Amino acid sequence: MIHTTIRFFSTLYFFFFSIICFCQNFAEIEKNISSYQYHKAEKKLKKIDQKKLTLEENANYNYLFGLTLSKLNRADETYNHFLLAKNKYEKLGDIDKVQEINLLLAHLLNSQDNKQNDARKFMKEYYDYALKTNDNHILAKAYKQLATMNVYQDPKKSIELFKKALKFNQFTNDTKLTTQIYNNIGTVFNEIIRMPDSALFYLNKANIINTQLKISDEICYNYINKASSYSYLGDNKTAVELLNKASKIKINDFKLKTNRIIYYNLARCYDSINDYENAYKSSQLYQQYSDSLNEELQSIAINDIQTKYEVKSLKNKLQINYILLFIGLGLLIVSILIGMLTYKNLSKKKKIIEQEKLLETQKLETTLKEQELHEIDVMLESQEKERQRIANELHDNLGSMLATLKLNFENLKRHDSSPTDTETKLFEKTDDLIEEAYQKVRNISHLKNLGVIGSEGLLIAVKKMAEKMSVIEKLQINVIPHGLNERLENTLEVMLFRMIQELCTNIIKHSEATEVNIYLTQHSDNELNIIIEDNGKGFDPKTVVATSGIGLKSIEKKVEQINGTFTIDSIISKGTTIIIDLPI
Repeated sequence: MIHTTIRFFSTLYFFFFSIICFCQNFAEIEKNISSYQYHKAEKKLKKIDQKKLTLEENANYNYLFGLTLSKLNRADETYNHFLLAKNKYEKLGDIDKVQEINLLLAHLLNSQDNKQNDARKFMKEYYDYALKTNDNHILAKAYKQLATMNVYQDPKKSIELFKKALKFNQFTNDTKLTTQIYNNIGTVFNEIIRMPDSALFYLNKANIINTQLKISDEICYNYINKASSYSYLGDNKTAVELLNKASKIKINDFKLKTNRIIYYNLARCYDSINDYENAYKSSQLYQQYSDSLNEELQSIAINDIQTKYEVKSLKNKLQINYILLFIGLGLLIVSILIGMLTYKNLSKKKKIIEQEKLLETQKLETTLKEQELHEIDVMLESQEKERQRIANELHDNLGSMLATLKLNFENLKRHDSSPTDTETKLFEKTDDLIEEAYQKVRNISHLKNLGVIGSEGLLIAVKKMAEKMSVIEKLQINVIPHGLNERLENTLEVMLFRMIQELCTNIIKHSEATEVNIYLTQHSDNELNIIIEDNGKGFDPKTVVATSGIGLKSIEKKVEQINGTFTIDSIISKGTTIIIDLPI
């Protein structure tokens, strides 16, 4: 009995001692990673026996291993550990950790050749999570990564997304993220849009923060990007000086990749200034770092890991499907034996009835949709005619009447040869009121008929509307066009103008915004993009109820009718962005 008790307490002691050791090991590894001692962290991780770890410890183990290897530029192994960690955090129900890994995987795969589609799957999960949390820091990181993933496909959209990331990050204390975003915007202006002056504007902003925080990695990246700007401006000597400064900075992360970029650019710049000796030396160093990275083999390894992971998932699904299939077959055989003929007859009748109901439902849905779209067309047409009628009525009738009244009143004033001071003041006040009424009638007439007649077109109409609706020190409406060089078909211009007018009216009525940006962009000969964004209080699109006017729902259906898309991106207290994409 005594020996059994001793063994029990010895086992218990060993168990708790093991847990304490594992916790201490992870704490030391985290400390190594945070102090950039990645090789030390890797050695300690390799010594841990995974078989003795709990599910939570195993998740943390793979997460820390993935972080360590990512800093050592071993993308294939990083990918494997992050996938394992994600799988285990999902079993634990730790949503925050799962989404953190999704962001890391999106970043990792986006930098690999032909892996952008896989990166977008992980990014979509993280973006949906970010919107639900409504956390400024999480949203800032989400928009930064989305911007990075759109750099080559749509650089202008990428810059807009980077600016959104800055907007959310201003509510946090993450200045390192701010300088990274400025550096990234500079890179897009340099390498994609080829506007080095704009790039230098943002890179100098980043440099101010880097100097204050003394972030060696970001200072190094900043020198590299500035060197590109000067190289594109034709000043390769300054570019060489900046790249040599970058090469002397001791950085902590992604050393191989960074040095490869530095020496590739040095070789190019030296060659441009005819310094062939240094160009050759730099190209040799570039080749050495390229060989060390061995990215092509890592990419192959990632493909292999992903295939194995997908095959394993498929096997698990197939096993479950086989079990369900056998159960189903058993039940089916019993059912057939009990009443085969009855079952067949009932099944046929049921299918016929279901098909008839489905056809009727589809016909009804089609009819209702056509009727709804027709009603919207009729409403828009009648609204346009009514606007024209009111504008003409105001201008032709009431405007003329006021002009005549003003002339008659002035004649009356002239006939009174010796008015008293009181009469003179009354005459002047009444004359001012008539003039004010006349001007208001003219303004209303012009606003109702703004730019949709004559030869002015959509862009001028929207600019005039913005000018009329803007209120000094209260509301500024900016119109930012791009590529809209030619007129559109008149009925389309009228419809788009009324949509924009309705959306801006809604902003004035409900949003409490101080600034509104209207982007009118014609990407090509057959595609038009309209973005209306405000800095107002935002709203939940699901809770909006249609009231008067065209209404958000009617605008959405009208856009769908002409094969376009209508998107609302609104966050409470952060503002609203409405995007309309149309074929033209």
